[in-house]
Amino acid sequence: MNVLLKKGLPHILAGFAFLLISALYFLPQLQGEVINQTDITSHRGMSQEIKEYHETTGKISWWTNSMFGGMPAYQTISWQPGNKLKYIEQASHLFISRPIGYFFCAMLSFYILMIVMGVNHWLAAIGAIAFGLTTNSIVLFEAGHTSKMRVINYFPIVVAGVIMAYRGRHLLGGLLFSVGIGVSLYANHVQMVYYLFMVMSIYFIVQLIKAAREQQLPDFMKATGVLAVAGLLAVGSSAGKLWTTYEYGQDTMRGKPILASTGKAPTSSSETDGLEWSYATRWSNDWLDVTAAMIPGVTGGSAQEPVTSTSATYKELTRRGIRLGSTARAPLYWGPMPVTSGPAYFGAIICFLFVLGMLLVKGPIRWWLGIAVLLTVLMSLGKNFSVMNRLLFDYFPLYSKFRAPSSVMGVTGFLVTIMAVLGLHELAKSKNREALALRPLMIAGGITGAICLFFALMGPSFFDFVTENDKDYQQAGYNVAALRTDRAALMSSDAWRSLILIALAVGLTWAFIKEKVKMPILMGGLALLVAGDLWTVNRRYVNTDSFEPKARYANNFRPRPVDTQILQDKDPHYRVLDINGFQNSSASYYHKTIGGYHPAKLQRYQDLIDYHIGKNNQQVLNMLNTKYIIAQDKAQRNPGAMGNAWFISSFKMVDTPNQEIESLTGFNPAEVAVVHKEFAAYVDGLNPEKGGTIQLTSYKPDELAYTSNSSTEQLAVFSEIWYGPNKGWNAYIDGKPVEHIRVNYLLRGLRVPAGQHAIEFKFEPRSYAIGNTISLISSLMILLGFLGYIGWNLYQQVQQQPEPQVAKPKPTVRKAAPPKKTKSRRRK
Repeated sequence: MNVLLKKGLPHILAGFAFLLISALYFLPQLQGEVINQTDITSHRGMSQEIKEYHETTGKISWWTNSMFGGMPAYQTISWQPGNKLKYIEQASHLFISRPIGYFFCAMLSFYILMIVMGVNHWLAAIGAIAFGLTTNSIVLFEAGHTSKMRVINYFPIVVAGVIMAYRGRHLLGGLLFSVGIGVSLYANHVQMVYYLFMVMSIYFIVQLIKAAREQQLPDFMKATGVLAVAGLLAVGSSAGKLWTTYEYGQDTMRGKPILASTGKAPTSSSETDGLEWSYATRWSNDWLDVTAAMIPGVTGGSAQEPVTSTSATYKELTRRGIRLGSTARAPLYWGPMPVTSGPAYFGAIICFLFVLGMLLVKGPIRWWLGIAVLLTVLMSLGKNFSVMNRLLFDYFPLYSKFRAPSSVMGVTGFLVTIMAVLGLHELAKSKNREALALRPLMIAGGITGAICLFFALMGPSFFDFVTENDKDYQQAGYNVAALRTDRAALMSSDAWRSLILIALAVGLTWAFIKEKVKMPILMGGLALLVAGDLWTVNRRYVNTDSFEPKARYANNFRPRPVDTQILQDKDPHYRVLDINGFQNSSASYYHKTIGGYHPAKLQRYQDLIDYHIGKNNQQVLNMLNTKYIIAQDKAQRNPGAMGNAWFISSFKMVDTPNQEIESLTGFNPAEVAVVHKEFAAYVDGLNPEKGGTIQLTSYKPDELAYTSNSSTEQLAVFSEIWYGPNKGWNAYIDGKPVEHIRVNYLLRGLRVPAGQHAIEFKFEPRSYAIGNTISLISSLMILLGFLGYIGWNLYQQVQQQPEPQVAKPKPTVRKAAPPKKTKSRRRK
């Protein structure tokens, strides 16, 4: 056991260091404070109805009426009850909540990868700290993009599994791969997993070429087969989420268009399969944004960049009598993206070490990392490198379903850090360091240093520091000339900063090559430089001021006076239009709204926004049961709201979806229902007369109950969003299942027989029920296999320890008694 402890001690110390760094950086978390993350706050609004329903009933509803009149809740809540890999994720966080748990997990995962790749544990720790503290992750967390960050945290485990499998450790490689992919899918950001698979396909090709050259194709195929099975299990562990998401995605903005094309170039997602090009690529880097990986302020940093009392903007604001603290924030970012919370900064030293690694590391790993880094950088350029990215967008499977190409820089930073550490590893293990590394050191230092020197000296006069948003900033009260001055100053100062850091790293490495310092000095010095570099840049975006007491954070969800006013209405199911907040989910925290925010809303609803809601078609608002309209924090009651359900007197049959949506202009929803010809057989022989009553009697998000009473057969229109056919919503009359149809482009219609009847709509998606069962089985297989492997190996290690040797007692040896002295007699 002492031998095991001795072997594990360096890893325990490394883990403790990761935990300590994370805790120190996010110390306010330990004091009970939280960060107000924009996307998390938005998520609270869109998911509140489902959470309240779960707290009240213990059940999960996969439909919510809190946004866009109603939509599947598969992507508004992250619950996956069948997926037991959540326990592995929690354990990897040491059961510590975010952010400390997340950043500890990132460092631990990267450390494991480096150990798998045979790197010295101290070098592995340096790389782990660099990966964990990369500014991209800090910025993602601050913005609330936690699902994206969670996926990035498990990139190292995925890669470690692949490497182990192709090195012949099939069982361990397969387990690591299935855990890494499984937990990444559980985090529910498929886009980042997709990007990782793209770069891993390059690794696959490199390994295939290597196996063919070395005549090891059978071993290659065996490892590939193991990874394929492991991957299928990983996908199966998230089957409940993936299946429903795929099914839902077909009916969203990311699916095929419903309306016929006008023949012109598409201008919205309603006119193209997948997302529309300009919408999907709005957040695209340019080459200067890429340079921010080494010089954080080269494009201004962020839209809320800290400025000190010596800055031109600070002086201008205080000159006008505006009181500011010791630091203020200003919109210094001037790159091509609409807005950003900060740069994807990898670290000046890490970028230098990456170039050094590309010169030192040999073999397939260099080709993989070099090609993958280049590919992801070009992908991040999006519309700014359309010669490649347009082809990917138009022809690569699923690529057009994703937006924000700059997101791929999360993969780039991961790959760059791997190569940086591998370069140090090659240097450390070399016996003839001067011959191997002195020239590459000068080249790497020269390249990165020259780039920094250019921006430090020439940058302020080479660029104009202008952005399209400057007009808006001027209207907001900023002096644009002062902003441009500060942008130029930040570029220059950060370029000098990066140059100094690179020079220090080059000098330290040179001293090691020349044997003027030993390995511990090199590693300790680089660790301090890397950690200090990233720590200080990260503090611009997340620091102690970013935290606030939970009580203050709760103010985000306190009802406005207008919310309190509307909540006096005891009607269980009406809708609200918040004009000023139509594109955010804050009103959805308290109300069922016809607006909201979600990057994948139903396509039919987006069409309705484009054609009618955005043009203030009052009759469409009425059919959506818009009972209250909020404008300038005041609520107006809409007397024309149609209620939850009603009978109509006639229906209009149309031939195409375009006619269907266009018929909603100038129609009276109280009298007429627009029916597409695909439902002609359903309404055949029906002659509605609009007689009788129908009303909602019970409301749950996924279960609506009505009573109807009429003397003749009727066609009822329900102010509920159509989602189908056969995707979960089932209709029942007196407990018996019946068919229902789509009317008015996106509402539900039901043929109701004469007499008094109980009508129910229940959301019962088979895809979730079956998928959740698959998730349970697959995740348990992975979890039990992983735990079993760990347990068996620990048992083997203990069994192989030599038994302690018990010293045998030495036999007691009695000393012979000395001979008695006798007096000698002399003979006389």
